[in-house]
Amino acid sequence: MSGNDRPHESTLESVRDSAALLLSQVARPPSLLRLEAGEVVIELRWDPPAAGTERPQDAPRPEPDAAETPIGPALVRSPTVGVFYHAPEPGNPPFVTEGSLVEPGQQVGIVEAMKMMIPVRAEQHGRVLAVLKGDGEQVEYAEGLMSLEVMD
Repeated sequence: MSGNDRPHESTLESVRDSAALLLSQVARPPSLLRLEAGEVVIELRWDPPAAGTERPQDAPRPEPDAAETPIGPALVRSPTVGVFYHAPEPGNPPFVTEGSLVEPGQQVGIVEAMKMMIPVRAEQHGRVLAVLKGDGEQVEYAEGLMSLEVMD
């Protein structure tokens, strides 16, 4: 990196961090993400989803019986294409393990995409039945990372 790029380095880091936060809060990743540091530019573009690619948990579910506590299995899915990590940093304990109880919004992993760390969050209350992807394993968009026994 040349000396001329140094003033933009912190701006680029700030833009990257903001983009990671933005990506973690959208329902599906954009088809295009463009970042620039000089005269800060962020561009996100979504193509319409292809037929049959809607996420399964977005489909309406039947109302559970009030006496029933477990609702059934569900998947925690990858928010984007990237590398899945179980822990916040190498050597740290994983966010969750099999048997862990999770709450909606709780971070259960990280997907690294384009040097951005995107949190993976549980969408439902439940118990982790299985971690389906290994630490450091490549994952695809909407691929199942964990299975949950959903509870009401």
